[in-house]
Amino acid sequence: NNKNLSSVSKKHWGEREIEITRTHIYTESRKKLKQPRKTLTLTSPPKKEMARKETKDSGNKFHFSIDRGGTFTDIHCLLPNNTEIVRKLLSEDPDNYPDAPTEGIRRILSEHDTPLTSISYDRNIPVNTSRIGSIRMGTTVATNALLERKGERMGLVITKGFK
Repeated sequence: NNKNLSSVSKKHWGEREIEITRTHIYTESRKKLKQPRKTLTLTSPPKKEMARKETKDSGNKFHFSIDRGGTFTDIHCLLPNNTEIVRKLLSEDPDNYPDAPTEGIRRILSEHDTPLTSISYDRNIPVNTSRIGSIRMGTTVATNALLERKGERMGLVITKGFK
């Protein structure tokens, strides 16, 4: 019999409020089983002016910002109705999906677009991109490899503009 103990804190990120829920899992002897599981929720909507500016030129579409890390991939999406959602997936989960960013996009479109448009976002076919306005993606994987001095040895040769 494991027991969960949750704590909720609120922080501000720019002009938005974020609710952070930490869930600790304990055994009957009060021994922690693992690191707390965190859930982040944006509890205040974005400014309407900012949301309109983001989607002004590209119409009624989905806008994705993705951070692919070594352990988790975070997918932030501005929906066509100017609602923001955040999803977190394991960066590597080959038993369930081949690529975390693509899977995150597919899941969000399945949940929020299929009921409205009947477009299928089945995992076995390429993602239909007709409803996507933008995808911004960054990764810490390459940066961490450089900082930790992991990966293949390489060199950079510069011949022009070096002083």
